[in-house]
Amino acid sequence: FDSINYIENMKLGIDCVGAAGGIIEGTVCYTGDVSDPKRGLYDLEYYMNFVRELEALGIHVLAIKDMAGVLKPEAATMLVGAIRKEFPNLPIHVHTHDTAGTGVASMLAAAKA
Repeated sequence: FDSINYIENMKLGIDCVGAAGGIIEGTVCYTGDVSDPKRGLYDLEYYMNFVRELEALGIHVLAIKDMAGVLKPEAATMLVGAIRKEFPNLPIHVHTHDTAGTGVASMLAAAKA
């Protein structure tokens, strides 16, 4: 993964794992709040475009890494639901921290989506 979602830093690892016949898990690092369209750069389309880039590189699994524990349940539903709709066969792994006290609720929302 790359903590700032810089795809160029991820390509070598993705290519090497693929060449070795391994399972490629591409990672999206989450920040912001996709459920609030006024939050700036990190909206739903930002994440969807990044997932599209990762999928085009041949990932087998997608990880959503919520390093700061800011993924709210509504945002988890929106993000995972949108990814699932566009990539129904792509396994999704969500990793979060309970910094904001919403970790369990967010995981349930992600699983339901």
